Amino acid sequence: MQPITLTVGLEKKSPLSHFAAALKLHTRALAHFRMTRDWLGMLNSDQMLRELAHAQPRLIHKVYRPWLSQRMNRRERLAALVGHYRFILRQGLGALVAEAARGPVQLAAFAGKSGTPYSIELCAIVPMEREGELVLQLRRDGTLVCSVAFSFINDGPHMQIGVGCIQGPSCGAGLELMREATRELHGLRPKSLLVRLLRHLGHASGCARMVLVCNKNRTAARTALRDGKIKACYDSLWLEMGAIARPDGDYELACSALQPPELEAVPSKKRSEMRKRHDMLALLNADVLARLAPQTP
Repeated sequence: MQPITLTVGLEKKSPLSHFAAALKLHTRALAHFRMTRDWLGMLNSDQMLRELAHAQPRLIHKVYRPWLSQRMNRRERLAALVGHYRFILRQGLGALVAEAARGPVQLAAFAGKSGTPYSIELCAIVPMEREGELVLQLRRDGTLVCSVAFSFINDGPHMQIGVGCIQGPSCGAGLELMREATRELHGLRPKSLLVRLLRHLGHASGCARMVLVCNKNRTAARTALRDGKIKACYDSLWLEMGAIARPDGDYELACSALQPPELEAVPSKKRSEMRKRHDMLALLNADVLARLAPQTP
């Protein structure tokens, strides 16, 4: 496979547009020469990374743009991206991530409360390219219900999961999809389901915590935030899930294995649903980990 260069990441446009994009990209590269050299060196260091960059050329430009959290500067962003892909390679997950870069990969399939088919799928690099390198999606019979974007990032000598975005579908029926899914998931909200899966995945991968981006550190377009087009309040969502505020403005939540419910503290009429919810999560965790848990390279 051909080596990765800056021009690999240029989209096919008219000659004039292509020239303008190439000029802008090379100007950026010259302004940040060492960062560009280190990033291209990383992408060319492994066959899987070259395959990823050819499958999703936008990967090449990520070091120049806001990513995961606005609190990261360019060097921190480069270190985080390099750390993520080194971790993926160490865990032997390169082939799965390369497949997910070409299209969604189903990790688990299950039936909701009424028998409606649901699935958990994995995407890589896109569709939420500013918010993380991997995306877990909950789908109902093929229709997107909820997504969470995340990456494995360095925390000193350890790893942690960074969550840059969690959102429902953009279609007009999104709210009803979320409500219906909550009923089908035995009262568990879709966003809570995906976060629980990530907490369990992080625990199995040796990550002590998840770092959750706050409202002010989101990498969504500033104009969309300013104009009120993005209404989701991450701060209240993370606090509701039990997260703790950090000095840098983001939040953190411990990675942990799924614990059995304390049925004694639950009213008797709700215990059956609580058991079913736990059983559903246990099966989903097992299926997801079978595909994503650390493996021997």
